[in-house]
Amino acid sequence: MPETGIIPNIENFDILISSCQGYSSRYNPSNNKIKIPALQTIQTNAGQSILAIDDLATPRSNTIAARVTNYITLPPYCTRIVNALAASEDVDKRIVQVAQTYVRKIRGERKSKKILNPSPTDPKQISASQRSYFNQAEFFHKLITFVLAQPTYAPNETELKEDALTAFHTLLCQLNLDAIDADTPWLSALNVRNQILYAPKTGMIDIALDVKKYVRSVKSITKEEYSQISKLKFTRPKKKK
Repeated sequence: MPETGIIPNIENFDILISSCQGYSSRYNPSNNKIKIPALQTIQTNAGQSILAIDDLATPRSNTIAARVTNYITLPPYCTRIVNALAASEDVDKRIVQVAQTYVRKIRGERKSKKILNPSPTDPKQISASQRSYFNQAEFFHKLITFVLAQPTYAPNETELKEDALTAFHTLLCQLNLDAIDADTPWLSALNVRNQILYAPKTGMIDIALDVKKYVRSVKSITKEEYSQISKLKFTRPKKKK
């Protein structure tokens, strides 16, 4: 689903083209970029860019949801592992403390809401989120490597045994790779759309403003006719602070 402002821009551009077509032969700019065929090309490309993003939205959302669902269970799972270590025979308290430092690092990677739930249109937040999940998987690997190296760590619970721990780490790593595979085409599609809409001089917004200027310069187009397009708003995303 496109963020706020995208669809109004496209809808208003459709109205703009329709109005220019209504001016008939009176709309006859010398600038090729604002001739009707050029406007229609932008219109088509913009619509296709939205469809491309929508096609990627569901599989991307499913991939992200799968990762979130599994990573949410990581901190409590780590706590159980450390408790099992602490309950093992003749384990030094300092060994348990080292294991607890890895758990704290995993929990520390989950503090920021922007990291856990990055804006789907902000590449920087998405990148930070990816790093956080990769760090959690790395700290988990260090934790289980350390715990499994302790000679008396031998829990009876299947989910705390070596096979289960290594399998979960493998799953976490695969979920991270899946998320990257889903984000890459998504971000590429966003970039294509943004170029179509916001590129200087050739993007939809600047072209629409040029159309307005041209129409206003045509003497045979009345003020009443111009008013039909003068009220059309074309907006850019707000710059992030």
